[in-house]
Amino acid sequence: MQEKGDGLVCAYHIDGAGKAHKLDMKEVNKINKKPEGEGWYWVHMDIGETTNKWLHNYTGMLQSVGEALGSQRTRPRSYVFERGVLLIMRGINLNKGEKSQDMLSVRIWMNDKIVITTRHEKLMAVEEIKQEIANGDIPQNPIRLVIRLANGLIERITDKLEELDDELTLLEDEPENIPMHEFQDKIQDIRSQAITLLRHISPQETALTQLIQRDVPYFDREETGQFRIMSNQIAGNIGELVAIRDRAEAVQAAITARQTEQLNKTMYLLAIISAFFLPMTLFTGLLGINVGGMPGEGWAPAFWIVLAIMGAMGYGTWWLMKKLDFI
Repeated sequence: MQEKGDGLVCAYHIDGAGKAHKLDMKEVNKINKKPEGEGWYWVHMDIGETTNKWLHNYTGMLQSVGEALGSQRTRPRSYVFERGVLLIMRGINLNKGEKSQDMLSVRIWMNDKIVITTRHEKLMAVEEIKQEIANGDIPQNPIRLVIRLANGLIERITDKLEELDDELTLLEDEPENIPMHEFQDKIQDIRSQAITLLRHISPQETALTQLIQRDVPYFDREETGQFRIMSNQIAGNIGELVAIRDRAEAVQAAITARQTEQLNKTMYLLAIISAFFLPMTLFTGLLGINVGGMPGEGWAPAFWIVLAIMGAMGYGTWWLMKKLDFI
């Protein structure tokens, strides 16, 4: 969903003095190659027909890079070109009414003079940077802007994992306080979220690892170190997700085993009760058939004799089951 008809979300020119100047689409259209002179640019756009057309006409990158920035494919990856770096990352979906595990992608083109980012939906990490720039906290260069953006994405992923861990710990510690059907639904939801997040986040570590292994001339040592730290943080997030998934599976397996045991006990009890009453049921069934010659018919003491026989049969059944260790 585009914020403007031209696809532009925001754009800034950071001059040589480190001051940010907001740009409109008319000014952005003048940036048709790698900018020269002092300062640098950040252009953030919604993916759509207008944005794709602008990317197609932008001469500061390879055509294939422009297609990647406007593509529907969102798998995290990174490529280093002579003109710049393409980096695609994912972040938690914190938009109202959306599922957080349905992660959102941001596509990034950067060099030492410009950062171009594209999106489908609003990312809170980007909104945070916009607010920081509005407050005068401006990144020193394009790479530092990307580092802030990547850090914001990873921090929100970490926050989500801590939330999942807390929910799972609560379920592990107090299972008796939660109805069984609700307990199962929550465990399944946590497991499902962990699996989905793991699938989305795992390629992100590879993308950053490949980036820091390449020789990017405008990355200084500190910036390369920052990307390495973020790669390690993602690796830690992946380990945490695996642990959460495995714990949820273990709890789910324990619940299933407990339910199976309870079901087996119930079925065993029903079997014992059925076996206990089976002889008496057969006996009373025979007495209930509507044919002539039934013994005791019309004789008052017959009822009490039948009760005594049934009592003896019950006791005999109980004694046999006890002897065979059925009860």
